[in-house]
Amino acid sequence: MTARPHSHAPQHRRRDGRGFRRRDRDRGSATVAVAITFPAVGLLFLALAQAVMVAVAREVALAAAQEGLRVARARHGTRHQGHAAAQAFARREPVLQTPTVTVSGGTTLAVRVTGHAPSLLPGVHIAVARTARGARERFTTPTSPGPP
Repeated sequence: MTARPHSHAPQHRRRDGRGFRRRDRDRGSATVAVAITFPAVGLLFLALAQAVMVAVAREVALAAAQEGLRVARARHGTRHQGHAAAQAFARREPVLQTPTVTVSGGTTLAVRVTGHAPSLLPGVHIAVARTARGARERFTTPTSPGPP
């Protein structure tokens, strides 16, 4: 019985022109693929989270402006009361940072709430501003009598 020489690599595998087996060329390719793909996927999730924070901050600013308008346009409401209501609403929500409120108008009121959305990237400040407008409520009486 003749013994075959022992070798680590099977004899039937081919080598390419550089003397490497094809399988050896692919070694580590998964690591390179993950190293390229993982940061891209992470950046995508970061962008999605930032977009959600901006959208929520805009909704909070609009809700605060609407609350200020609701108070200011009431029958005995004042612009100062509307300002205070909008400011209190905006400060209760941490997603709207550094909120400021302006109330303007006479018979038609406008309440504007501005601030910044939280940023996941240092040094990036995303401004948010929303305005609510509406007529001041007032009671009127008919000037001429209508049909009986």
